[in-house]
Amino acid sequence: MTSRRQIRNSIRHKDQLIEYEIHHRPAVTRRIHLELDDHGSLRVVAPRRMSRRSIRNTLQQRARHVARFLIEARSRQQDLPELQYVSGEEHLFLGRRYRLDVVELAGKRGAVELADKHIRMLVPEPDPDRIRNTLQGWYRQQAQHWFGDRITEISREAPWTGDEPPPMRLRKMKRTWGSCSAKGGITLNPQLIKAPPECIDYVIAHEICHLREHNHGKAFYALQGQLYPAWREVRAQLRKKGHIYLHY
Repeated sequence: MTSRRQIRNSIRHKDQLIEYEIHHRPAVTRRIHLELDDHGSLRVVAPRRMSRRSIRNTLQQRARHVARFLIEARSRQQDLPELQYVSGEEHLFLGRRYRLDVVELAGKRGAVELADKHIRMLVPEPDPDRIRNTLQGWYRQQAQHWFGDRITEISREAPWTGDEPPPMRLRKMKRTWGSCSAKGGITLNPQLIKAPPECIDYVIAHEICHLREHNHGKAFYALQGQLYPAWREVRAQLRKKGHIYLHY
């Protein structure tokens, strides 16, 4: 879900001045979340009810943690290679790494084949922009099919969804894996198709639980524990490697 810039402030850790911007998202109702923006600056996502002073006090009390987060997050961001979309490059699908093989074939508008440990790309010319667009289109097709099947399957264990699984749509998002609407629809990030199947199931189960519990209160987490008992472990896995799956 799109966030909106609200305020800019700073805290101190030893001799370091840590600046940050505050953002609010409807899904964040209980705790502060730390993120990096595209330029490596700190973004603090906080509940709307939380005042600027309260946010600053919380961050200042945890200044050591905030400083460590910045170091580790910026290191991960720098470690991500810039994708060139050429043969030999590795790309992810369902948590596995595949070698990209670009095959120039006259008359082909662009096709993708998955075989063994390779993603084979058939294109009329080895143009990186064309390859990137074709590959992203293939990811989206796979996400539409895979996510739809998993929503149907997981909904069978969630009686509050009724006789039919909730409608789904795909939307590319920079930092969010999914959301649900007040009308009962689920939106998922197609980049999630790069993550392992258990991460996909966790995100889908999370959003299905939101169809009944629209916040992150105790009732929500109890429901999530029933629908997807391993959610804590899988959430930690997704948080640790999510920046890799979002990279494209």
